[in-house]
Amino acid sequence: MRPMILLLLLLPTIALAQAGRFLLAVGDVVVVRGAAEIRAGAGTPVESGDTIRVGVDSNAQIRLTDESIVGLRAGTVLRLDDYFYSGSVDGREKTLISLLKGGFRTVTGVIGRLQDRNKYAVRTPTSTIGIRGTHYVVAHCDNDCGAAQRVSLAFAALAQADTRPGIGQAVANGTYGGVTNGRIEVANQTGERVFGANEFFYVASNAAAPQSLIAPPAFLYDRLPGQDRNKERKGQEQAPEGGGIDSESRPNDTPTPPAPNAFVVTEERTATGASRLLGATLDTALIAGWITPGSSNDLVAGGVLISQTALTIGPGGVLQAFSVPAGCIGPNPDCNQPPSGTLLTPAESGNATFPGSTQTVFWGRWASGTIFDSGQTIPLNATTHAHLMHGPLTPADVIAGKSGTLMLQSSFPGGLGTTPSNNFGALASAASLPDIIVDFTARTASVAPGWFVNFPNVGTGTQNWSFSGGSGNIVVAPGAGAYFLVDQMSGTCTSGGPATACNGGASFTAKGRTSGIFIGPVGDHAGVAIGGAAGTAQFNAVRVYCPTC
Repeated sequence: MRPMILLLLLLPTIALAQAGRFLLAVGDVVVVRGAAEIRAGAGTPVESGDTIRVGVDSNAQIRLTDESIVGLRAGTVLRLDDYFYSGSVDGREKTLISLLKGGFRTVTGVIGRLQDRNKYAVRTPTSTIGIRGTHYVVAHCDNDCGAAQRVSLAFAALAQADTRPGIGQAVANGTYGGVTNGRIEVANQTGERVFGANEFFYVASNAAAPQSLIAPPAFLYDRLPGQDRNKERKGQEQAPEGGGIDSESRPNDTPTPPAPNAFVVTEERTATGASRLLGATLDTALIAGWITPGSSNDLVAGGVLISQTALTIGPGGVLQAFSVPAGCIGPNPDCNQPPSGTLLTPAESGNATFPGSTQTVFWGRWASGTIFDSGQTIPLNATTHAHLMHGPLTPADVIAGKSGTLMLQSSFPGGLGTTPSNNFGALASAASLPDIIVDFTARTASVAPGWFVNFPNVGTGTQNWSFSGGSGNIVVAPGAGAYFLVDQMSGTCTSGGPATACNGGASFTAKGRTSGIFIGPVGDHAGVAIGGAAGTAQFNAVRVYCPTC
């Protein structure tokens, strides 16, 4: 993915006037621009106002300039009604699409992550779709979706059976869709419904309310026949087998809902004949923790696999702002209301380059700026700190191919990462941060027991935290990266000073969390957020873990 970012940066300035370009055009794919009809191929520009027609046994893939990717199935007619993106969010950005027939699958980019229907919307003959997420599929049937299979609505009384009219004839007309990551809003004159990850829907007409489906109809993830024909060809139309839109194949009549995964798309072949993959737009780890003042037992220590387009990075790699998309992937416990932030000068920052590599990880602790999380605005100040780290993801296939065990460590003081801070604004004076045993064979991560963090100068005394160990699973997100979460570890917070240091008591039951994302080229490093909560008492830090840290 990183070489592709360089390619995008090297595009001539005039390319910014384009809405995007075709990555792949198999078979009969035409762009209608005014009175002109342009046969599309890899690299053909797409402009605002264009109508794209995809013929029988054909398909196409488009990348828009805001990093969104759209895969079009056979028989699709799609119009890019209004599109603008200057290269940054400046209030003028907009993506308005009309799906006239057929269907597409998409991973949304910068404009979609704004979660504003005035800026991003898909119109179909039955409804308008807004998004709160990143990855969904939609198809509109108009006597062209083939013979009907069994389609079960979420309401048992309305479930279609083989004896009902239309079964064994044609698929009922209307709009069908499903969500892989995030949420989408489906609205028409009856009102609005929201559908989340692994949920599917059907809208019969503009006057019919959107209805839930128990499972996706087979045609929604139908194999695109252009891929079958494409395997017999050479040159720019040849796609790597098993990648790209070909991965949408669902051979069974009643497929099970797909698990959230990354959207891998296919570029044309290189001059040497090697396949050029664009992969998912997730290329960066964002590891974060912060204090939420006054929130009882609110433990904020997590992370996400994210695109660099969601980060604003200043000189020296210092993070200036971030905006996590809805439905994010990673060890963040809640992506329904994803966080964002504006950061000023860090109180502490650093970076390190991975051995044998040019890739670098950056970290910082901020006591100025603002975090917006779960509907709450959190001003950063002397007692409320935010710890954040960003760095390159280890490729998912690297972690998937590993076996055996590895011990990851983080030394303190010094080492790589931020100094733990608590909700009194005190910095840790001593700590034994936990070792993490990573078992790649069993796909587990275990945190060693007996770790502690001590804070001086809390009022007139100290605040001491200690925790037992725990374990969690390693999760590999295909095409993106891998992460783990060890949550709800038991512990105690004890106060050597005022009773308020540990939520109003000298000793208080605590819980701890370590959430890690594998970073760097070879998978022997992890960016880890460490946190503890005992009632309203909290602490956080972010650290780089490796075998010799």
